[in-house]
Amino acid sequence: MSPPSNQSNLKKSLTLPQTFGIALQQIIGGGVIALTGVAIGKTGGGAPVAFLLAAGLVLLSGISFAVLGAAAPVVGGTYTYVTRLVHPIAGFANMWLFSLSVISLSVYALTAGDYLHALNNAIPAHLVSIGIITFFFICNLFGASLSARIGVVLSVVMVAAFLSYAVISMPEVDWATFRELTPNGFNNLMSASAIMVFAIGGGHVIAELGGEMKNPGRAIPIAFFGATFTATLLYVVMAIPSTGVLPIDEVAFKPLSVVAEYTMSKGMFVFFILGGAVAAVIGTVNAQLIWGSKSLLAAIDDGWFPKALGKVNRRFGTPHWLLTILFVIGITPAVTGLSVSEIAHVASSVFGLTTMLVIVASYRMRSLYPELLARSPFKLSRQLHLVITVAAMLLNAYQNVLLLVEITQKPVMGVSYAIWVTIGIVIILLRWGKVRELIASGAVPSGQPMVRKDGRDLIEQPAESAS
Repeated sequence: MSPPSNQSNLKKSLTLPQTFGIALQQIIGGGVIALTGVAIGKTGGGAPVAFLLAAGLVLLSGISFAVLGAAAPVVGGTYTYVTRLVHPIAGFANMWLFSLSVISLSVYALTAGDYLHALNNAIPAHLVSIGIITFFFICNLFGASLSARIGVVLSVVMVAAFLSYAVISMPEVDWATFRELTPNGFNNLMSASAIMVFAIGGGHVIAELGGEMKNPGRAIPIAFFGATFTATLLYVVMAIPSTGVLPIDEVAFKPLSVVAEYTMSKGMFVFFILGGAVAAVIGTVNAQLIWGSKSLLAAIDDGWFPKALGKVNRRFGTPHWLLTILFVIGITPAVTGLSVSEIAHVASSVFGLTTMLVIVASYRMRSLYPELLARSPFKLSRQLHLVITVAAMLLNAYQNVLLLVEITQKPVMGVSYAIWVTIGIVIILLRWGKVRELIASGAVPSGQPMVRKDGRDLIEQPAESAS
């Protein structure tokens, strides 16, 4: 009998509405608020197009997550799927890079601080950002279900505020702004869309939470596609006035509050800031803390780190030590004073790189485990799956090259990235022997994807999704 895993203490409490709310928070929350100004600065009038291009890539890539999540929902999909369907070392590398994306907590928290600062100059943005991350870190210690319920309320409020901004500001748009969509060149448009992938692409993280959902086979594809389509529509509607109301040089690399203050009454502006910008950003912080520890938790159960590090509180079903580690990683950029744009470049490239290995894992499942796909509620033909895989890989590769080039041109970002990768390589060299022994002995958590002694992968269908 396999020893009990840390994952087995997680609670299967997330419903479809809560899963949808987490996906929507992760997408709408920080992205449109933190990065629309960056897209305008890079593209000029091409910002709405950048959002649409990003949405296309997100949907292409996200289909792979939907295929995997519906067929075999697991804890920590970014790690687990790649480990079982590609190679354990590839899975660890994916998880290690994915963990770095937690620095994006600072993107959202710093943005919330900037918006509150816009309401009152006496409010210190950096201290606010640290306070927001700390508050939701504490909330998440008390369980994913509690945090998810908070997120549903935040989602309703923020959508209402954002729609108000779009409706009120749209009549002020100068449509001549959009005559030339690539004034800064095609590469800048694609670079902006690559950053927007980070803004729109959060929906796929629900694949991290398959082990905490009541009906993951149904919830994962519905929540991903529903939240992505909803967010894309809202993003484009908001990007049009954000780009077209004021001259480009007045809104480039600036928060949406610049346009909102110009077009909205004082009362509606306050509602936009508190109910829209701040609620959205802190909602994303909340969502990211819910899913951020799950791939690391799965890696601990496979032997990459000491098991005690992944201990799950039996009362609340939360990995408290991992949440603490994510809290420290997430808060560091805010403490050290990195800009929103710098953090977003690193986090965007991480999302793109880790997504590529999941895309590969998705197509390998078709050959290795056709019986899982046959039972899945979400199905693709082999030909369509192949086309989607090739297209998503090529587009991800192109945009990742653009982002990595920009990162290497900025010393602080490039050095930080290199240090993180180096630490990951050292861990692989130190721990791979132990992990390989566990694989050979079959000592893996029961009920989770497993690796047989002969090295062949075996994914077991969890009972709750097989019905």
